[in-house]
Amino acid sequence: MNFNWLLIGFLGLNLILSTAGDTAAKVWAITPGYKWLCITVALSGLASVTWMLVVRQSGLAVGGAIMLLFTLSSTFLIGFLFFKEPITSGQWIGIALGFIAILFLASIIKIG
Repeated sequence: MNFNWLLIGFLGLNLILSTAGDTAAKVWAITPGYKWLCITVALSGLASVTWMLVVRQSGLAVGGAIMLLFTLSSTFLIGFLFFKEPITSGQWIGIALGFIAILFLASIIKIG
């Protein structure tokens, strides 16, 4: 199996920056002030640059979908574990289906 290590690196960097930016946005929402606003904007800007690099390496459909599912997964974990946000049964099912979608999008599971 031949991996695109550059794509994997950009996906990882984007995951870190997007998750940090989303977390900073939550902190800014509950403790308004310019400090967290500036941190959120900076992290979101850097995440946008790495997003463009992901799209350049993999295209919008596959790379974008995988990146968004990873980011959504990390932010739901932070919301659930650190901010104690409730998750309903239906939302847990959606989260599980998101992980299954990653397997199909990454061609780990193939049909036909």
